[in-house]
Amino acid sequence: MVRFKGYVPISLLALAVLLGSSSAQGAQKSFPEKGEIEYEHSIITIPITLEGETQPAEVLKLDAFMRLVREKPVRNGLGYRQFEFTIDAWELYGYSKVLNANITFKLADTVKPKSLGVSLQKNKDYPAMIVYNAIYDVYFNDVKVISQQPGVAFATGVMEIPPRNITVAFQKPFNLKEARRKDPKMSAALEKYESEVDFNPPPFFDPGTCEDMTQITDKQFEAGLAEAARYRTQFSHNRPNQAKGKSKGAAGSPAPAKPKSEKKPSPR
Repeated sequence: MVRFKGYVPISLLALAVLLGSSSAQGAQKSFPEKGEIEYEHSIITIPITLEGETQPAEVLKLDAFMRLVREKPVRNGLGYRQFEFTIDAWELYGYSKVLNANITFKLADTVKPKSLGVSLQKNKDYPAMIVYNAIYDVYFNDVKVISQQPGVAFATGVMEIPPRNITVAFQKPFNLKEARRKDPKMSAALEKYESEVDFNPPPFFDPGTCEDMTQITDKQFEAGLAEAARYRTQFSHNRPNQAKGKSKGAAGSPAPAKPKSEKKPSPR
């Protein structure tokens, strides 16, 4: 190592310059100028409250996989920079101990509403606000219990796109009792699972949060969708156990549901 009297060693000086340059490059100063497809993984947390109770019986954690198509930013009529995007595919999966069932969410086969990111000041893009819009179906095991449910998720203080290190308000609640009342066919389909899925008292899925959002590859995204499909189709005693340590996602992703006559799986 070359040293000069009164100076920092060259190797340390070079390292400091390198780190400073990397940090500067890593901080986004504006929205990405080009449209692109993003693949994201996150953890969705939803409290489940039973009818007549005030405290959640369970805080459900679901692995979420999303593909979105982001458009290039524009300046809107009020002078703020914004970008629109569409959630093109979105699936969640996990296991509820209270309901003794696999829970999955899937983007509904219907129109895909636009979502929005917008700056909070006219002279710069960050901090920004982002709003996610989706219309989705909810499944308990392989039974669709909610059809085409609209919902939104919201976050502010966004400092980069894709968003990192923020908590998104997941405003997508639903009431199973009300859903069964509105859809007799769905209610009838659920009756055959009454012996293994606990619907009494009826559960309420309360507003939750989305955290730990990370960018993934298209292959990881497709693997996540395949796992969500497995949670829907592989149920009861015919469902294979998950390999331990397979996922670092939601609540350890316990083994899928078993009939009530068997011992319920415990979270890792």
